Amino acid sequence: MSSSESPARSGSLVPVLAAAGTSGVAGYVVLVLAARVLDPATNAAFLVFWGAMFAVFGALVGLTTETTRAVFSSQGQGSTAVLPAVLGLAGSVALAVAASGLAWAPLLFGDRWPGLLAAMVVGIVLFGLQQGLNGAAAGTSAWNAYSLFVGSEAVMRLVLCALVVVAGGQLLGLAWAVALACGTWVVWLLLRRDHRVLVHVRVSGTVSGLVRRMLVACSATGASALLLVGYPVLLRVTTPAEVFAGAAPIVLSVSLSRAPLLVPLGIYQNVLVTRVIRDGLRVLRPIVGGLVVLTAVGSLLAWWVGPWLLHVINPTYDVSGGVFAGLVLAAGLVAALTLTGAATVALDRHAVYLAGWLAATAASWLVLMVPGSLESRVLVSLAAGPAVGIAVHVGWGLVRGAAGGTRTSRLPR
Repeated sequence: MSSSESPARSGSLVPVLAAAGTSGVAGYVVLVLAARVLDPATNAAFLVFWGAMFAVFGALVGLTTETTRAVFSSQGQGSTAVLPAVLGLAGSVALAVAASGLAWAPLLFGDRWPGLLAAMVVGIVLFGLQQGLNGAAAGTSAWNAYSLFVGSEAVMRLVLCALVVVAGGQLLGLAWAVALACGTWVVWLLLRRDHRVLVHVRVSGTVSGLVRRMLVACSATGASALLLVGYPVLLRVTTPAEVFAGAAPIVLSVSLSRAPLLVPLGIYQNVLVTRVIRDGLRVLRPIVGGLVVLTAVGSLLAWWVGPWLLHVINPTYDVSGGVFAGLVLAAGLVAALTLTGAATVALDRHAVYLAGWLAATAASWLVLMVPGSLESRVLVSLAAGPAVGIAVHVGWGLVRGAAGGTRTSRLPR
């Protein structure tokens, strides 16, 4: 497919949406498995590991976002190889996590920190390389390859976690299953010559310019990941230990409320970047409209279905329907922030992209510091943070970026 061909027009959006749905369902089932086989305290520890690992993974998603933009904008022309830059950044992040983990991992993970930290470091390297390949595939409109990488990783994670459960494994086994699934892309590179071509994708501009943009994108997606999948970590460090020991129901409810919106949208945002580059901000209108409808309907459904679903997963978990409805509304705001962020990147407003997510994360963290019940702090923080971030993206990124054109970033190429 030509890189100039819209996935929506060509019909290639179907595998992307299929991969998004597969990823969302698989993630749900993994969390359900953990909640069923682990006691509440151990499951809370697993959710902290999950949140910490995917918070770092979320930062590395910036590699996909910037690689997609750079490859698509270069139209296949250039002399700068993408994958070496990706490998260097992913390896640096893994080393930083391993070294710093000696200080923070015992506090965050408890007595089993060595095995959990090791799993996290291995997963970071594997996941970082996959993100480079994802960006190369999205930037060249190789949507089938992109969808295969995304969907198969999620399925492999579910399969490995199921095998661990059947074998009687507990926290460490599940952690390593989550991490090793990130290497599923290796199988496809060995099997498919057309996928191996993605390793050699190049872009225009200098290596330093590409790395700088990747760093800014990773910083922004890192802040977003801390607000999204890393939220249990934020909650853990702002909540007394005796209170957090009983936080598994509300933490799991946050994940259950977000996944239907945010998992597919997180995968689709790379398609959105290419569409905004080509067609402008008008492509956001139907997407935002659909998001509003889905959020409203989902909130009403969550009021009735949420408590029942939580009891199915674990009969001892109790969260009210009103809280579930509020969590879905907050998830809609986070989804809107994801949309404005992707559009800001497409307009080459990287600094504003970063500022919006940093503002959102800071606002959520500040709200969590305010005294109050666990559920009220969670609800207000998850609504206030995204609202602040959206205001930054729209006010300083989309409005000014649309007025000044897409080439407004001052970061060097």
